[in-house]
Amino acid sequence: MTWKYPRSCILRRIQLPREGMEAFLAVVHNMVMLVGIFYIAQLLVGVFNWPARETNAVYRMFRFLTSPVTSVVRAITPERVADRHVPIVAFGLLFWLYLMLIALRLYEKRPELFQ
Repeated sequence: MTWKYPRSCILRRIQLPREGMEAFLAVVHNMVMLVGIFYIAQLLVGVFNWPARETNAVYRMFRFLTSPVTSVVRAITPERVADRHVPIVAFGLLFWLYLMLIALRLYEKRPELFQ
């Protein structure tokens, strides 16, 4: 028996084979997790060396690795949000995206759980 996506599902509009969709979701899921780990590592390095964190090479490396996500979140957040709060908002968005990707991957593998 072949399972088909419901009409309202966005995955129905993407023309990837089922195996390709699973691989794509796995890659996106792992990238989101990796960037989230970078944010956590940046926070930990900053906490251990708070006064001189901007001169710490490891902290700057993590800031560089997370800068694309931070700049995208800065572009979509209102101007009233302070620049120092943008990484926290970015981490929160990544966390919810991570949870949504878990649900989407589960939906992809075991759709009968969602009926």
